[in-house]
Amino acid sequence: MPTSRSDRSAIEQRSFVIGKWTNLLMAVLGVGAAYASHSDALLVDGLYSAVNFVSAIVAARISASVIRPADRRFPFGYDAHEALYVKYRALILLGITSLAIFSAISRIAIYATGGHVEELVFGPILIYTILMTVLCFGLSMLHYYDWHRSGRTSELLMMESKAAIIDGIISVAAGSGLLGAMFLRGTMFQFLVPISDSIIVLIVSIAIIGDPVRMFLRSLTEVAGGASAPEICSEVESRTRQLLEDRPFQLLDVAVAKIGRSYLIISYVNPDGAIHASQVDELRHEFQELHADLLGEVKTELMITAEHPFQDPPDHQG
Repeated sequence: MPTSRSDRSAIEQRSFVIGKWTNLLMAVLGVGAAYASHSDALLVDGLYSAVNFVSAIVAARISASVIRPADRRFPFGYDAHEALYVKYRALILLGITSLAIFSAISRIAIYATGGHVEELVFGPILIYTILMTVLCFGLSMLHYYDWHRSGRTSELLMMESKAAIIDGIISVAAGSGLLGAMFLRGTMFQFLVPISDSIIVLIVSIAIIGDPVRMFLRSLTEVAGGASAPEICSEVESRTRQLLEDRPFQLLDVAVAKIGRSYLIISYVNPDGAIHASQVDELRHEFQELHADLLGEVKTELMITAEHPFQDPPDHQG
């Protein structure tokens, strides 16, 4: 497994380059198949891939920026850029999914009120469905493999892997449903055939819209500086207390916040007596190694203070 941030970034860059051109190919296939089949479902799928193409370009730039060290412009580093990307990526996914729902409802409403709806052409749909299934799920597996190979910390790769899965689900559902609609001909449900793609888009969009909502809320917490999950905070505090056992320090509290792929950990410590600056640095380095073993990429800070940092200290602390 790569050990340096530059090595991990190189893996990400390779993954995004492949993802970029694969998504462009899928966008062209989607729009072309939609034009040939008169299917709104395939058009939504093609536009989704087009957005993924642009997103892969942006993700590659973000990946290159997050490995940069802190400087005067960004004194706390560039990690928040990743959280911002995930936040707006989730919003874009929400927008596309909402647009698909609105478009499907509109088409169904037009048909229900006697409006003209173009007949679907089923010929190109089978080939399109097979191609998109292979490409989408193959791309998702590539991003997930590279996420694992690069240390399982890249929010960018995980986001793109999930986006490819969503694209694949839309493609499979739309293609399979449209092909299945052919069997409705000559039955009592034949009246549903002209709007079968809209019904499928509506069902699939409602089913998957929760995922980008959860992505957005999680990234919003990160951008706003919210604390990490309680179980992570508890484990970090427990490890910190164990390290300080039999040492002349009292741990007042620990703050843990996830920012992009890294964690910021601030330990508030009250020493029993005078302490030299070199001792503070040594202790901070120990914290860094301790928490990196648990969480991967971490940034640790040690605050020497006699006052509790928060208004609501945990009950178990004195």
